[in-house]
Amino acid sequence: MLSAILFTLVVLGYAHEASWMNAQDPPEQRAQALLKQMTQSEKLSMVHGKGTKPYVGNVNAIPRLNIPALTLEDGPQGVADGTKKTTCWPSALTVVASWDLDLMNKWGVALGKEQRMKGTNIALGPMVNIARVPVGGRNFESFGEDPYLSSQMVVPQVLGIQENGIMACVKHWAANNQEYHRRTVSENVDERTLHEIYFPAFKAAIDAGVASLMCSYNKVNNVYACENEYTLNTVLKNAWGYKGFVMSDWGATHSTVLAANSGLDMQMPDDSFFGAPLAAAVQAGNVTRARLDDMVLRILTSMFSVGIFDTPQTGDLGVDSRSPEHTKLAREIAAKATVLVKNNDQLLPISPKYKTIAVIGDVGEKAPIIAGGGSGHVNADSLVTPFAGISARAGENVKVVYAPSSPVADAVKLASAADIAIVFVGTTSHEGTDRSDLSLGNGQDELVAAVAAVQNNTVVVVHTPGAVLMPWEPSVPSILVGFMPGQEDGMLLYPFSLRGFSYSLHCIVWLLHMYRAFVAERSKAPV
Repeated sequence: MLSAILFTLVVLGYAHEASWMNAQDPPEQRAQALLKQMTQSEKLSMVHGKGTKPYVGNVNAIPRLNIPALTLEDGPQGVADGTKKTTCWPSALTVVASWDLDLMNKWGVALGKEQRMKGTNIALGPMVNIARVPVGGRNFESFGEDPYLSSQMVVPQVLGIQENGIMACVKHWAANNQEYHRRTVSENVDERTLHEIYFPAFKAAIDAGVASLMCSYNKVNNVYACENEYTLNTVLKNAWGYKGFVMSDWGATHSTVLAANSGLDMQMPDDSFFGAPLAAAVQAGNVTRARLDDMVLRILTSMFSVGIFDTPQTGDLGVDSRSPEHTKLAREIAAKATVLVKNNDQLLPISPKYKTIAVIGDVGEKAPIIAGGGSGHVNADSLVTPFAGISARAGENVKVVYAPSSPVADAVKLASAADIAIVFVGTTSHEGTDRSDLSLGNGQDELVAAVAAVQNNTVVVVHTPGAVLMPWEPSVPSILVGFMPGQEDGMLLYPFSLRGFSYSLHCIVWLLHMYRAFVAERSKAPV
């Protein structure tokens, strides 16, 4: 009788479940126990996506073994891909400008919480590609141009995201530093430069326990990144001992056998290479069963490591993930990350003696720039413009007036009649294309020059996804750079209670030299 009961329990799966559901066991041990119970068909189902709905990436559940579905969602700046009722945070580059590790961790925790509330269990970020190309379209998502700073700042974000029982996904491995021809370009980089410039932030994320990693579109030394033996196996898995899994960027898989044997563990977002073709390759012995097991083991280990089996996902994309606490944090981040580039004669903070403040420029009210585009773009369901924010905080004895960027004559007239003018200018960028140059464009440089010519007390606030040229710098006394500030743009408390730090123009000059060299080199490349 006892034997019959035990046999029934095993058939139903309860005995199997008990062997891998002990949360006290190490994640890899639990994953190995579960892997032993999986059929080859079940294993194959875990190494590829099944389309881009409802999440941007989806891996089917395996109900027989109670393996949860994987739900992957962009992005580095919050819950993206058109999702509603979510916080539009400042961009990663903005947060990094704070140099505040504790603030970065708080942001990571908040990002992870909103992703979890939305039903995500793999958040597709952080993005730590070095901003080596000044006009790079995704620089706003990055941690900047400094490998050391990037390495320091990525750790608290990874820990914060994964504190919520979901995976972070560090991306895009490797040397993915431009959008220009990103699907075909080969980034030819010597080994020392790779390890000193392009790799450190990824190594720091791995040492922090990041559960997943995304390989990039580009080639590295003439081999596609998602089938690159050197970057995936030699460095990542062998030299660094990475135990997590590697997924492809969306559409970045180019082969079956080469990709699988070179270290790619999951194709996204479909099964064109890792579905039936991989099954056939395993059957033919071109990809070993041991390698398939390794792919699945890595995915399961990552799932166990962050608690996906132990704290099942109950969220939904329709849930409102916003909160007063997150709004307050978004405001704090944007304020602390605003960089004081220049402040002659201590024009900032604004003196109480100034009774009329002119807010000038489309970016200040008519067309605010708060986020970049592409998979890193997050909808702002609510937005406080600079004009609205300054008006609310100026006090009843201060008059705040506004003029858009054009006609310039009207803006100049308003600025000249005020005690102080704050000119808001900016530019943005988008995944899939690089900026054409580093200028603000749209006549904004001319606007600043015209205002500065009639108003000695001119403050310029720049919203930018990265490096930007400031030809008018000598003529204005104060400059603030807010990068991509997110939904709380107008509530930063600047310039009334300024929180910033001295910032040398040397960094901008250095970037300008890089930019000129870059333009000269790109002009030689075929279109």
